[in-house]
Amino acid sequence: MTDDPFSLAVPEGWTVETDVDTDEASAKTVYESPDSDRRVTITEFARGLTLYWWVDIFAFADGEWHRREVGLGDSYRDADDVSDAAQEALDRLASSGERIESVADD
Repeated sequence: MTDDPFSLAVPEGWTVETDVDTDEASAKTVYESPDSDRRVTITEFARGLTLYWWVDIFAFADGEWHRREVGLGDSYRDADDVSDAAQEALDRLASSGERIESVADD
């Protein structure tokens, strides 16, 4: 487990891993459920001199990961906003045990 750069309240049993891709000038923090069937990711990237983040929800179905975006695909420019969106996604998935198997149909 890696230190969480966003200091979220990670649900019990969930893991946190940060992957920094220096070739792409981006970084990704992945929060994964204990059953390895759900993920919340925060992707950090730069365009010019501006820093952005995306928050996505992924579900594992039919042998691959399928993406579900938080905030209707918005990119965030404020670190507090991205942390709030990711925390909301984690809380929702962890408290409900929500399974997102239907994404394979999209």
